[in-house]
Amino acid sequence: MEIIGDYVILRTMNNQDKYLLLDLSQDLAGTKVTGGYTSPRSPMHTIRVFYSLQNSATHLPYIIADKKNPQTGWGIIILSHMDFDRKTAEIYIKLITSSRGKGYAQDAINTLVVYAFQELGLKHLYANIQEHNIISQKLCEKCGFKRECLQQSRSDSYGNHRNIFVYGISSDV
Repeated sequence: MEIIGDYVILRTMNNQDKYLLLDLSQDLAGTKVTGGYTSPRSPMHTIRVFYSLQNSATHLPYIIADKKNPQTGWGIIILSHMDFDRKTAEIYIKLITSSRGKGYAQDAINTLVVYAFQELGLKHLYANIQEHNIISQKLCEKCGFKRECLQQSRSDSYGNHRNIFVYGISSDV
């Protein structure tokens, strides 16, 4: 299934995406601000994890792809921890370095938010963002998310204790 935005298409993973997933898992600088693996993983490990999410009732993973060339993947976006009783889900996004700062993340988030509210019937989405990740905080704010609270001193994947800001957005309905 594809979800079409202004600049991006959110699509399911195909075999060509294994290299994109490996690039994302090996992006140690990005991992320090977004969380994730502390060391590079094999392509098979990364692919297995992403495929397992595709078969989950509580996760919707998508490849963020170029609308003009849908085989070109720029990153991943995931609705996770979906709770249909409470009508909530967490949103997670990560782009390859060469695709950052071009508006693709904003379009992907806005596209998935509309889909989550209109098609899935969710009422509230949230993102957990490390306190020092100013770029992601600004991205969430551009997409209409508001800072809801501060969760103090979570341990990140490097063993550092980091404060986490929770950003949220609610549907109008």
